[in-house]
Amino acid sequence: MKRLISLSLLLGLIAPVSAQAQSCGWDQKPGWVARENLRTGTSDWAKDIPLRLSADFSRRKKMPRIEGYLDATSIGCGSTTRLTITGANSADIALYRIGYYQGKGARLVATIKSARSISATSKTLPGQYLVKLTSTGRAPTFIPLIIRSTNNSSDITFISSVMTWQAYNQWGGYSLYKGPDGKSETKSQQVSFNRPYDGDGAGQFRYMEQPLVTLIEKLGIDTNYITDMDLDKISEISSTSIVFGGHSEYWTQHMRAQVEHSVASGTNLIIFGGNTAYAQTELQNRELIGRLPYRELGNPESLLIGSQYFALGVKKDLESQNKWPFSVLGENAVIKGVYGYEADTAMGTKGPGVEILARATISPTEKGWVAMSTYYTAPSGASVLNMGTNGWVCGMENRCPWGHTFDTQTQNQIKRVTSAVLKAAQSRKWRVAQIDIPAR
Repeated sequence: MKRLISLSLLLGLIAPVSAQAQSCGWDQKPGWVARENLRTGTSDWAKDIPLRLSADFSRRKKMPRIEGYLDATSIGCGSTTRLTITGANSADIALYRIGYYQGKGARLVATIKSARSISATSKTLPGQYLVKLTSTGRAPTFIPLIIRSTNNSSDITFISSVMTWQAYNQWGGYSLYKGPDGKSETKSQQVSFNRPYDGDGAGQFRYMEQPLVTLIEKLGIDTNYITDMDLDKISEISSTSIVFGGHSEYWTQHMRAQVEHSVASGTNLIIFGGNTAYAQTELQNRELIGRLPYRELGNPESLLIGSQYFALGVKKDLESQNKWPFSVLGENAVIKGVYGYEADTAMGTKGPGVEILARATISPTEKGWVAMSTYYTAPSGASVLNMGTNGWVCGMENRCPWGHTFDTQTQNQIKRVTSAVLKAAQSRKWRVAQIDIPAR
C-alpha cells in the first residue's frame, strides 16, 4: 500500500501568490556578485542553529522547535511565497543571503515580525537564502529559498537540488528510503514538499551546496541561482556553464532533456558531486515520485555525464593524473579520502570517450572498477566535467554526513581544484579533453 506523508500538523496546500512582474532595481551588471560581497556580512547568522544533518544520516533530539515550509522553492522579482509553520502560533523571520562577505558567510537582508509570507523586492538581491524562523521558547530552524535573477545571461547557472533533499527528508516519518521505523520496507512511494525539512530545516544545503556557493561568491562569479524544480519548467539556460553541487540524484525527464539540449548547444556542464542524475523522477502538484534508475530505462546517466554511480560506502584517496584542474596541486598529488560515500566510474558504462582527470588509489591485489573523475568535450564544444564523488563539496568544510573527516590540508586541496574549475567557467576558456577511455 502506498504510504504518504502525514501533514496533519500543517495547513493545507496554498497556491503561490501571483504578482505582476516589476523591476526590482537589482544590480545585475557584470561584476554584481563581487560588488554584493563587499557589503557587510553577519557573523552570528547561524550561531543558535548548529548544523544538523538531514534524513537518513541523523536522529534528532525531541525538543520544542519552530519549523516551517514555503509554498515555493524559489521566487522572482515581484513574487511572494507564503509561509506555513508548525510548533508555534507565529514566527519572526530573519532573511539571510548566503555568500562570502569577508568570510562571514551570509548577510542579513530583512527581518519580519509575525511573518506570513516573503516577497522578492528591491532589497532581496538574487541568490541563495536561508530563512531563519524564531519564536519564544522554541528552538529556531531554517528554510531554504532562492531568489531568482532577472538577468538573461551569466557565467554560470547554479542548480540547487531540492528534489534530492526531499527524497531523503524524514520529516513526518517517511522518505523515499525509510518509514518511521527506520526500515526500507515501510518507505513511501511519494513525498510532499508541503512539509519542513528535518535536521536543521535547511535540507542538505549547508553541507552539499553551501561550501560551493560560498566559494563561487568569494571568486565573484556572476551566477543565476535556480532550483531543479525550476529547471524542470524552463525551456532554456542562457549561462555558459551549468553547475551542480554534491548531491543531485533525482532528475525529471524534462531536467535531463534540458541539460542534454544545453550541452548539445555548447553550454558546459560541471558536476561537483557523485551519483548524479541517477533516478528518474516525477513531480505532481508538489509531490515527488521516485521512479526507476535511468540506466534501467535504457538511458544511463553516463551518456550525458561520461561516467556514473557504481559504488556505495566507498572511502578512497584520490590520485591526481597530473592534469588540469588537479595540476594546480603539483605532480602526483593525493587528496585523502575524498572518493565516497558514493562514487562514479566510466568503466563498464556506455557513453562518450572521456579523459580520466583523477582516480581512486588501489592496492596491487585489488580488482574491478575504480572510482574516477572524468572530463570530455562534446561535439558542440561544450566541456563536461564530473568530479564523481558526493564527498567533494561537503569535504570542502569537513561537513560530510557519513563519518568521513577531512583535515585542513585536504579541505584546501579541494578548494584549490574547485577554484580552478570555477575560474575556467568565469573566463570561459576550456581545454579540449584528451581521451583515455574511448566511446563505449
